[in-house]
Amino acid sequence: MISMRDISIVRNGRTVLSHFSAEIEPGTITAIIGPNGSGKSSLIAAIAGDIALSEGEIYLSGKNLSDLSLIDQAALRSVVIQNRNYWLSFSAQEVIEMGQSKDARERIPSVVEELDMAQYINQSVTTLSGGEAQRVEIARALVRDTEIYLLDEPLASQDSQSKFRIIASLEKLRAEGKTILIIAHLDKNSLAWCDQVIDTLA
Repeated sequence: MISMRDISIVRNGRTVLSHFSAEIEPGTITAIIGPNGSGKSSLIAAIAGDIALSEGEIYLSGKNLSDLSLIDQAALRSVVIQNRNYWLSFSAQEVIEMGQSKDARERIPSVVEELDMAQYINQSVTTLSGGEAQRVEIARALVRDTEIYLLDEPLASQDSQSKFRIIASLEKLRAEGKTILIIAHLDKNSLAWCDQVIDTLA
């Protein structure tokens, strides 16, 4: 489902990832762990098509990422980035709805319930805590029906109950045959629910 072949990434003149290869099977959850600055976020941004590779190739569902248009990429994957900053006072509901298809909008109530967001769904996103705002972004991704879900530290800033709910949602997607890649600041012992843990990007 996701194939990374001898990829390197250079950002601002610095090599952040060098000759990395990995295969992520369909219908699995894979976690990438490691220290800050090891290239985790750059890797997930490259898979999402947001930054260019300096070397190597990435394939999504057997298709070379470089051959896919932005529309094609959007149809294949949903992405959750870190540290989304809101500066307009839309409600959480309005932010989740933005740019979504009719089918995705119809899934919003069930995802809101899964992530326990009902108490602030009509609240301005500018007033939310870091963890609440992150769940808004997770909900935006999960309401979309794509083959691949890419999540950069979805468990950061979450309390234990929220982590449990997010993990349960990811496991549900896996049961539906979806492929999930997350970045996590957790040790391997806390990731038994994942099918694969990549702990080095060398």
